[in-house]
Amino acid sequence: MATGVRHDAIEGNISFALSDCYAKAEALARKIHSEAKQITESYREKQGLSQDLNLDSIEGVPVSGTSKWSELTEEERLRENAAAFAALHRLLGTVLKEQQDDLTPGDYKFHDALLSLLAKVEALAETTKELLLSLGYALPGAGEEREEEGLRYFQKKRRGYKVIVEISSWALRAVRDFARLKRRNRREAGGKREVKKRGSRR
Repeated sequence: MATGVRHDAIEGNISFALSDCYAKAEALARKIHSEAKQITESYREKQGLSQDLNLDSIEGVPVSGTSKWSELTEEERLRENAAAFAALHRLLGTVLKEQQDDLTPGDYKFHDALLSLLAKVEALAETTKELLLSLGYALPGAGEEREEEGLRYFQKKRRGYKVIVEISSWALRAVRDFARLKRRNRREAGGKREVKKRGSRR
């Protein structure tokens, strides 16, 4: 009896800890979405870009859209988020350097905003990797380094804009992903407790 109680307590603690991690990741993703959305508008105005600018031809930036979102497994959601935010962190670092060196060299306030976003994107990438490892899932591969080099002035502006737009989009998707995983974890934990209660009554 005591062994069973201890096992249930340990299992319950793990489930609670996992739900807490999902909740914290969700909150971080919300902050990223909020900051990226503000920076998107600021970036567009500073670079003189049109709202109707077509970004589809820009390669090397992970796109958040998927037609099979509702069908993804826990592992797939975590792996896709981990890979995307790792790539976006690298890309945003390039964007920040281009802003500092070339596009907006004296706009230190804007650079600080990008730096703040960069730190949060890195934190979410690491958090997602830690969740994958704690659940026994493999980390995503490093992926192909398809980042374009030697871009012209306007091309740098366009790529930087797409990077920030996709950070905002991925953060919104991450909010939905982590909220879904949090709910499913709590539902599964509740189901297990109910099954054990019924078994103990027999």
